[in-house]
Parts: sequence; C-alpha cells; structure tokens
Amino acid sequence: MLNILVSYFKRTKRTPVRVVVFLCPLLFSFIFTAYLQTSALLRGKEITSFYAVFTILACFSISFFVPMLYDIDKKAGNYANDLRCGIGRIKLFLTRFFFILLLVVAIELVASLPLLTFLLLRGITVSSIHFILCASICPVTFMCLIPIYQFVSLKYSYSGSILVGAISTLTAILLGTTDLGAGIWYFCPFVYPVKLIFGYIRRQFTPTEVLLFLALALFIALVALPLLCFWYNNWDGTTKMEE
Repeated sequence: MLNILVSYFKRTKRTPVRVVVFLCPLLFSFIFTAYLQTSALLRGKEITSFYAVFTILACFSISFFVPMLYDIDKKAGNYANDLRCGIGRIKLFLTRFFFILLLVVAIELVASLPLLTFLLLRGITVSSIHFILCASICPVTFMCLIPIYQFVSLKYSYSGSILVGAISTLTAILLGTTDLGAGIWYFCPFVYPVKLIFGYIRRQFTPTEVLLFLALALFIALVALPLLCFWYNNWDGTTKMEE
C-alpha cells in the first residue's frame, strides 16, 4: 500500500493538486492571521473561529479536490492505470481513500502552523486539548464523506461532485449553524463537520459529546467503505456528465 501511496503522490507533480495542498492553506492562514492582527473582534476565540471558517471552506473544497485527484488518471488513460494494473480494485479504492485523507490532514497542518506561530509570538495561550479537539473535527468527519465523493467523482466526474458539494455545503451551513436542523442533522453525515465545530464553539456540545459524534462518523465510514469498495470492484469504468 505504501508504494501505491507514493505513486499517487508522484502523479500530482506539475498539477494543481500540490498548489491546493501547500499554497492555498498557507494563503488562508495568512489572511486569517492578518485579520487577527488588525481586529480585536475574535480575541479569545482565535482557534475556534479559525477552524469554523476552515471547516466550511473544506466542506465545499473537498467536492472539487477529490475529482481533481482522479482527473489525473482519467486524462492519462481513462483510469486504465488503476483498472488494468493487476492490483485488486478494493485495495486501490482503500489506498486512494487513505491518500485523500492524508492530504486533508496535510492541508490542515499547513494551515494551522502559521496560526499557532502567530498566537505564540503574540503570547496567546493555546490549550492543547482545545486545539486538538477543534483540529480533529474536520479530518475525522471527512472520513465518512471521502468515500462518497470518490463514488460521485468516478461516476459523475467534476460536474456531479461539485453539484453535490454545493448542495451539501449549503445544507450543512443551514442545519449546522441554526436550530432548523434539530432532530434531523443526526441523519446527515455531511452536516457533522459544521454542526460539531459550531456546537462546540457555542458550548452546545461538551468535549465528550463531540468525541461521541466523531466515533459515529468513524462508524459510518467503516460501513460506507466496504459498500463502495464492492461497487468499485464491479465498476465498468464509464463516467457520466462528462465535461
């Protein structure tokens, strides 16, 4: 699996993927820290505000980031490298899942380091438990979303994935930041990232409750992955809604 992961990373050379992974989070972090430098509005809420904005942006960004990764193989030979390379499709699907998850974690780390540096230089105390909990919400909840976007990206390419991303992000903002989703959002995994971070900020959820929902997201991922691995193992390689 490690060799496949390295192969996937090498394929991103001279593609927009590395810009998204390294440059975009740095740009976001510098803009956010610049705002903190000029405004006292978020004083005392720097960490939670940072991850609230980051999570909302990430919820939509994942919808074009996943098809961007698959587009490399699509252009190289209509997924021939994966479908006819002799390696089991289930292994390939799972490896791609872990590859995307690692990139999501890398993006968050790249974005977080400048913020932490800024806060430390300003003498602002950062609670390690508070920081780790906020930072964990996005990658853990994305574990149940990534397989779905893998399926949508393979089946419907950019158009389908971005359409799903736009609708799910708007719904997540609506149900996750207001009381409209009371009793409903539990059944919508795409709402979890926004709902958990905003619920934690507003003290609607205790750290223990956040951890319970993160465990639920992990369980959903463990259910979704085998189902979508089975689909990928029987996929004929055709993509609808081609650009």
